Amino acid sequence: MTLTLESDGDQAEGGETPVSLFDDPKIVGDVQELVNDQAPRVFAVVQETFGPPEDLQIVAWGMTTKTGVEVVSVHGGTRMGLQSAENALIFYRAGGRAIPQIFWVGGEGGE
Repeated sequence: MTLTLESDGDQAEGGETPVSLFDDPKIVGDVQELVNDQAPRVFAVVQETFGPPEDLQIVAWGMTTKTGVEVVSVHGGTRMGLQSAENALIFYRAGGRAIPQIFWVGGEGGE
């Protein structure tokens, strides 16, 4: 769904100040529906490291959109554009000394 709003400039016909489209509850409802439909899904990359000590920690956050996936390391410095969330796991294996897993925000036990 796409909304296209057209403007004729700063003033409406007759020199009146235009009324904001956001004053119309139907427009606001349509825009909210658009935002809800296109909202990205958010996930964490949780890494299990083997000891000592054994540890679980969130090492990155990511979000999916209709065009791809963006991942940002929690410690900064690493930003990635990927084709899928699962592709991020490759970068957090720590040379085989760690097991990374995707956890979706709002999911249940790794869904």
